[in-house]
Amino acid sequence: MDRFDCIVIGAGLAGLACGRTLTAAGKRVRLVEAADRAGGRVATDTVAGFRVDRGFQVYLDAYPEGQRFLRHADLAFGRFEPGALVASGGRLLPVSDPWRRPLTALRSVLTGVVGVGDGLRTARLRRDVIRGVRRGQIDPAVAASADERTTRAALAARGFSPRFIELFFEPFFGGVFLERELTTAAPVFEFTFAMFSLGRACLPAGGMAAIPEQLAAGLPAGCLQTGRSVAGIEPVASGGGVVVLADGSRLAADSIVVATAADAAARLVPAGLLHHWQPPAFKGTRLVAFATDQQPACGATLIVSAEPAGVGPIDNLTVPSAVAAGYAPSGQSLVYVSVRGDWEGSPDELADAICRQAAGWLGPQAMRWRQLTTVPVPRALPVETPEVRLARPKNARCAPGLFLCGDHLTTASINGALMAGRQVAEELLAG
Repeated sequence: MDRFDCIVIGAGLAGLACGRTLTAAGKRVRLVEAADRAGGRVATDTVAGFRVDRGFQVYLDAYPEGQRFLRHADLAFGRFEPGALVASGGRLLPVSDPWRRPLTALRSVLTGVVGVGDGLRTARLRRDVIRGVRRGQIDPAVAASADERTTRAALAARGFSPRFIELFFEPFFGGVFLERELTTAAPVFEFTFAMFSLGRACLPAGGMAAIPEQLAAGLPAGCLQTGRSVAGIEPVASGGGVVVLADGSRLAADSIVVATAADAAARLVPAGLLHHWQPPAFKGTRLVAFATDQQPACGATLIVSAEPAGVGPIDNLTVPSAVAAGYAPSGQSLVYVSVRGDWEGSPDELADAICRQAAGWLGPQAMRWRQLTTVPVPRALPVETPEVRLARPKNARCAPGLFLCGDHLTTASINGALMAGRQVAEELLAG
């Protein structure tokens, strides 16, 4: 039976970061992944020559863990325009970052999209969250406190008008967190707002899968094995134990890290070791990808919809081929639409309803978009309400030499996943 210093189960971003940290310290590590590729929820498929991510995802280049693990230059990031176009009443209204696009931001104020009071409150919010992150006072990976508030409660406490919350925060961060009620815990929102303020939203050339591919390429040869499903774990009292694979083979290690999705971790870890922890519920979404011969006028600017669900199914709309290279064949453009969870139309109506709604914003050429595929993502993000965060395990260690690992223990983001992997590896190395 092969023996290792550590076996990492799951090669999503957390598992890859854990493996990278351990192998850099000279440990003999085996990563086993049930799928045929590394990356977990971060994946990209090729459809008729287009690169289609599995759900609308972006990378924020201010992420501290991303700067630690990734070579940004090699990923050839393309960057979205700061701010967004907010669809309301059939019009596209600009809401821009005054520090990067001062003239556009001034136009937002002059046209009444952003009132002066809400503009000043946004500036104070930006100042406060950047300061809080730099001082370590805002860190969603830290255990939640009993008095933690929702994002909506935090915005109301800062005095933002209901109109501005409805027009900007609900559609923009509703798309980020996949919930428009803004029940996500305030520290998660504040950290994310700081990352948008300090950096830019990006896409790597050729799709989001380039991120886990780069991480996996940094592992020693033979360290990562894909297509290997785990049937169970047999811990030993002295630490670590045996990982039993679905094909019957067995791997022994001094330490075992379970870096799978939360529900899979709950099935793999032996009963009694999770101390009554239950995996969080997940939020889902759908992405519809379209091909077009003409780049939409929004270009590299995100469109978020503040219109009622009865008007149409679009949650947000982007043109990834206008942001980064490699998403579309030459002379073609790729359009992503994330679908609102509260839209009540049938799947057969979806593509046509999207095109009709987009045509009201971008002109009749949207009616000529060609649907490439619909990507359902039922488990896109774990719920991060204050109540769910408060119930998280306080420690990644389940037993001697047996650890949980994943963004469900830190915060649901690329940064959170990378942090989770690094922190578990450092705890393991510290003994």
